[in-house]
Amino acid sequence: MKIHKLFSVIASLVIGAACFGTAEGKILRYVDENGVVYYTDDENSAQSSGYQYDSYDDWVEPEQDKVSLSFDPETHKLYIVNEFASEVTVKIKASDKSLIKDTNIPFDEPIEVEGNQNYLVGYVIYGGEGELTLSRTFDIGKIFRGSDSFYYTTNPNELIVPFKGAFKVTQGWEGGFTHQGPKNRYAIDVAMPVGTPVLAAKAGKVVDMRMGSTSGGNNPSFRPMANYIRIQHDDGTITVYVHLNGNSQYVRVGDVVKQGQIIAQSGNTGYTTGPHLHFALQTNTPSGVKSIKFKLNGVEPLSGVLLQNR
Repeated sequence: MKIHKLFSVIASLVIGAACFGTAEGKILRYVDENGVVYYTDDENSAQSSGYQYDSYDDWVEPEQDKVSLSFDPETHKLYIVNEFASEVTVKIKASDKSLIKDTNIPFDEPIEVEGNQNYLVGYVIYGGEGELTLSRTFDIGKIFRGSDSFYYTTNPNELIVPFKGAFKVTQGWEGGFTHQGPKNRYAIDVAMPVGTPVLAAKAGKVVDMRMGSTSGGNNPSFRPMANYIRIQHDDGTITVYVHLNGNSQYVRVGDVVKQGQIIAQSGNTGYTTGPHLHFALQTNTPSGVKSIKFKLNGVEPLSGVLLQNR
C-alpha cells in the first residue's frame, strides 16, 4: 500500500500510470452556476468561472499531508488515512469516471472519518485504459446538522466573549479588508495588546492548532505564519482563534476545555496590521466550511461594538 500526496488543497493518487508523482502549486476552488465544485491550478480559468478568493484559506489551512488516500491494487480497496486526532469530512473526486469499471465509492459526497483512522471507503476497479486520478479534499470536523444561516439562541451565554478585558471590534462581519469568502465572512477582529488571555467561547475539544510562529506583519506573505487554535463543540460547530502569540498555548490537541478556560494569549502573528484576535464561528457543511453569524454574551459583535469579559 502506498500513500500519494498532492501539495496544497488536494491529495491524489494515479491509477493506470507507469509511475506515481506529486504535483505542486496553488489549487483554487470554485463553484459553477450549477453548484458543482471544481479545483484547478489555472487562476484565470477559476476567476472566469466564479472563483472568489477566501483569505481564510491562507491563514489557517490545516496540515494537508495529514489526510491522504491509500489504494491497494491487489484488493482494489481505497482508504482514507486520517492522521488528525479529530474527525475530518472528506470528499473524493475521480478525474474521469468513465475509466472506472466498477466501484462503490460515493464520489463528491461528504464522508466523515474519525480521528487517527485508516478508513475503508470501498473499492475501485480500474477499466484498464487511460490515466485515472483519484483526489480528495477535506475539512476539519464533522458535518454540522443545524442551520448554517445564523447562530442566535435564547441563551445569551451560549458563546461568551473570548478574551479577558474590554476591547472594541475593529473589523466586523463582511469587512472589506479581509473578511470575505464563505469561511471568513462572519469573522470579527478585535484589537488588543499582545499577551491578552484568550478564552474558549464555548466548551469543546481542541481539534487543531498551529502555535510555533513568531512572525507577522502588514504583508500578505505573512498569511501562512498565523498561529491558531480550533475548538469543536458538541453541536458540530467550530470556533477559531487566530493571530495568537507564538508558543503561548495552555492546551493541546485532544484536550477537552471548559467555557471561559484560557487557551492561549493574543498576538500579532500572520498577516496583520497590528496586534488583535481574529475570531469566527464555523460550520462544516456538505458544501464546505462556512462562517455563521453569532452573538457573544448576547451582543451582536458589529464593528465598533465594545466587547468585555471581566
